[in-house]
Amino acid sequence: MLSIDYGQRAVAYWAKSELAYAEGDPQLGDELAEAAVQCEDWAREDRTGVYSDVA
Repeated sequence: MLSIDYGQRAVAYWAKSELAYAEGDPQLGDELAEAAVQCEDWAREDRTGVYSDVA
């Protein structure tokens, strides 16, 4: 099974988000920022073993 590094993925999404804002696309910037936050949450869950129960 492949392991996903959500922390690394979050960093990439933040960088792409900042670039989208700089290029004048705030909607894409917002969407990428949301993806970054979600990846940060998953990375925290992976590190701590504590999973948020959204259901």
